[in-house]
Amino acid sequence: MTTIHLPRNHHFNPVFYLSQWVGDDARVCEMRFVRGKMVHKRKHPQNTGRLKDLYRTRGVPEVNSQDLEVKFMTPLDTKAAAALWKILEGNTLDLNERVAWARFLLSLLYRNRECVEFVKRHMATLWQEATAALEDDWAAQRVPGEHQTLADATAARQPGAAERSAANILADIIGNSSALPDIVKMHWGKIDLRNSQIPLLTSDRPLQFVGLSDPNAYIALPIGPYDLFVAAFDDRFNRARVDATELAYRMNKDVVANGREFVWGADAEQVDFVRTWIGANPDRTILTKQQQDQGIAAARGCAPTVERMDD
Repeated sequence: MTTIHLPRNHHFNPVFYLSQWVGDDARVCEMRFVRGKMVHKRKHPQNTGRLKDLYRTRGVPEVNSQDLEVKFMTPLDTKAAAALWKILEGNTLDLNERVAWARFLLSLLYRNRECVEFVKRHMATLWQEATAALEDDWAAQRVPGEHQTLADATAARQPGAAERSAANILADIIGNSSALPDIVKMHWGKIDLRNSQIPLLTSDRPLQFVGLSDPNAYIALPIGPYDLFVAAFDDRFNRARVDATELAYRMNKDVVANGREFVWGADAEQVDFVRTWIGANPDRTILTKQQQDQGIAAARGCAPTVERMDD
């Protein structure tokens, strides 16, 4: 029997991205906020920015359990890596490459642990509420002597349904986001900060993103110690004249303050800065309480039809 080897370590900050900060030892400096303390150590990009089974779909056959990682995240990162290389080299990206890079940018909003866990919890709640709303109808239609609940029937007929729904939603909001066309058509550029006295950092929340409904919307992402990717609806970044050190400081402050647990740099020179600012900003809201409640209400009133086991 052929043994299937599926990837278990899933990168929320992928190797190709963190590799831009490696030193002569082929490692980056991982600065991690653990139990109220900041610790730092040198790590290979392969061994940081990852969690075991982060994108695993539980309750489905093992061969399909890593589909989100294998069929979505890995191809996404592979294409984004090629796009990043061209950005760093100052080359023009074709449409497919721009789409690939835009998808990677969007993925940075949703692929972290907290977001993935939130989506899974929310989908589990929706499935539970939808099923509970139909239990009375199911019981009324059961054949005499049958005692299986709708929840049990659903679990048997559609194993891992909530987890599969969560995986599909994560892939959809990244791959088919309504924001994707807007990002693709923005003015893109790379700001060279080699005159800065401090290098750029990155974190587990590295993307700086001002809503696309705002005419002054912009996107900024550190893509190396001295390279900053920027995008806007106009060419303001090409016209701007800012002090490199000041820009690097402001960017680092935002990137670190938005971070939750991990910050990476080329070295540990800014560890005190990281200790001061990490987690200073509130985390991004995926769904407001009102939106969650609306989803639950919809699940209760518009529950999906589930085939009976004896159909």
